[in-house]
Amino acid sequence: MLSCLALLALACTPALAISLGLILPDGNVWTSLTYTITVPPGPSSAVTTGPWFLWAGLQPEGGGVVQPVLQWGQSPSNGEMVLWTVPADGLNDDQSAISQGIWADEGARITSTVNFSCGQWTQTAYVVSGGGSGNFVTQTITASEYFNVPGCACDSRANFFVIESELYGQQTGDWNFDVTFTDISITAATTDGVSALCSGATSHSDGNGYVTISGYSLSSDGKTCNWSTMILSPP
Repeated sequence: MLSCLALLALACTPALAISLGLILPDGNVWTSLTYTITVPPGPSSAVTTGPWFLWAGLQPEGGGVVQPVLQWGQSPSNGEMVLWTVPADGLNDDQSAISQGIWADEGARITSTVNFSCGQWTQTAYVVSGGGSGNFVTQTITASEYFNVPGCACDSRANFFVIESELYGQQTGDWNFDVTFTDISITAATTDGVSALCSGATSHSDGNGYVTISGYSLSSDGKTCNWSTMILSPP
């Protein structure tokens, strides 16, 4: 995936990116996401020509994204979880909302949640175990300021789920560690298209790395897709 489609309001330059994307049919939207990431060892040397972003998030129709991001080579800090809201083109003066970073040691586990309610997106990242345990950060934004949403405050317009390693710069060949996401859940407003979409997600490679997924299940109400593990690995 290129930065034009996804993320962080960067210039439209190629990225080394392996991703899994799930797009709901017209009329249905994602309303929440939760996942836990185990902090990887990170690059062996400082990322000075990056940045590197490791994330999962929800993208509304028309562009922009809501995403908790583990990042290197990008302010506010290296190897920290940062909450980003990237606007659709021309909205919010093209300025992203960027939280402070939260630190967690290698091997620590960070649980992140993304929820839409009453016209607002709220993100939270919380270090649940390991070094930095108890650290957390929260961000809430008004959807209409960042995204092309209708007047109805109940419609998130977020039909696109993405999980991705998004690496820029001259050091992408230094990526040599797995990134493990566990307890991933995404919930839709209705059951329309959910089962077929999520059950069809498979492990794959696109030459820029590998996505390995396992442990799929669907909630009893048919709205929430769950996976025990998704792993992003280098090529």
